[in-house]
Amino acid sequence: MAMEHSSPASLGIDEAAITAFADAVDKKGLGVHGLVIARHGRVATEGWWHPYQPDEPHMMFSVSKAFTSMAVGLAISEGLLALDEPTHAIFPEFREIPGQTVRHLLTMTTGHDSDLWDVLQSLPERDGVELFFESPAEYPPGTHFVYSTASTYVLAAAVVRRSGQSLTEFLDERLFGPLGWPTPHWERDRRGLEHGGTGLKLTTRQLAQFGQLLLQRGEWEGRQLVPAEWIDQASAHQVRNPWFGSHESEIGYGFQLWRSSHGFRADGMCGQFAVVIPELDLVVATTSGSPDANRILELIWRELLPGVEAGHEVLGDVDGELFALSGRRVPEPRLEAADAAAEDSLDGTRFGLPGTPIGVDGLAVTFADDAVTLELSGPGVSQGGGSAQLIAGRTEWVYGTFPSSPLESLRDVPVAARAGWLNGALELHLQFVGTPFRWLWRLIPDGPEGPQLTTRFHPDLGLPSHLDTLLTVGQ
Repeated sequence: MAMEHSSPASLGIDEAAITAFADAVDKKGLGVHGLVIARHGRVATEGWWHPYQPDEPHMMFSVSKAFTSMAVGLAISEGLLALDEPTHAIFPEFREIPGQTVRHLLTMTTGHDSDLWDVLQSLPERDGVELFFESPAEYPPGTHFVYSTASTYVLAAAVVRRSGQSLTEFLDERLFGPLGWPTPHWERDRRGLEHGGTGLKLTTRQLAQFGQLLLQRGEWEGRQLVPAEWIDQASAHQVRNPWFGSHESEIGYGFQLWRSSHGFRADGMCGQFAVVIPELDLVVATTSGSPDANRILELIWRELLPGVEAGHEVLGDVDGELFALSGRRVPEPRLEAADAAAEDSLDGTRFGLPGTPIGVDGLAVTFADDAVTLELSGPGVSQGGGSAQLIAGRTEWVYGTFPSSPLESLRDVPVAARAGWLNGALELHLQFVGTPFRWLWRLIPDGPEGPQLTTRFHPDLGLPSHLDTLLTVGQ
């Protein structure tokens, strides 16, 4: 069910602080795509950065882990699992890791010295759970924290094993449905098992609702959807975690939730956050494409929280309209006027895109006064080796659907496209709406060996630039 709205002032929030936060993330180029702020159970503000839209589900990355944690807590409450149950009791057919329990999977202290997710992803034809247990533990379980998407994948498998339902089905009955959500998309492996630690897609509003559920210790509209004791344990400091380049990543880890300078959070790569601050009765949800996501948290503390009145109580009815952030846009490409001669030379030229994992290996462009048409070809296009078109606007984003791909992460993903000239090159900006990513293509008419094409992705995460790595990394 949608959360009710009220004005920030009636909820003890200064509108100027909201604006200061939004201005700060824009000034620092942190790539926020959606923002919802709620207090006392009501939404005070919400907004989306064009071309992102309120109803478009966004990749959650490791926020998915928090939902798998909820599934484990529910399974424990129903007697399907036990917190200190040996993993070998759940998966007796696989190699035993002595002393390893469900608790160790939750706290990422399985005994392994690295995340095994890349190993599991590199061998998709194998049973990922079997691969996990085949990998020897270098430390006694419970003694060594290693951030591990593979651990959450095994938790998902445990819920599936004991419940006889898929993870999505299990949560649909107990969580998604009671919250009033349609069944969300959750990526699966070739065996049909949800990834657990990544792959879930939610809207910013749904992410805020989840934060509110956590704040209310699992209660929603008079129903206890998740045991309060489980929320308390999951959000508590369960284990020390090492420095990950930011103070916010070393404060402590619970059961798939992070402790924060203020409260706790569900946390996904590139700035997917549900920040829960019980002492202020506050939830802040962001969907983003940030190369430096922890800066978003720092700006929440610095810009927003000073404008939240401590000790504020709702006295009587709250009223007024929410504060809608309007006119916000993702960074616009800085483009110049059309180069007619260069466009004539490029019109219809076909470029190869070798080595991309997304099912597109060819591109041709044609020009009109207000747009550029991109004709894409390759084995993944139209699911049959044909071709498909995207339209890129010269002065505004034009929406379409990416016509590929073998990657589930990009299959039927909405894309907004812009085109124009900059420093003698035609730039094509493809903003994958619902993901953090923008793909920039630069077509140079007069390269040393004729027309040439270069590509790069934003945000630059310091990872290999091919899209499969960006879209499957489990953070």
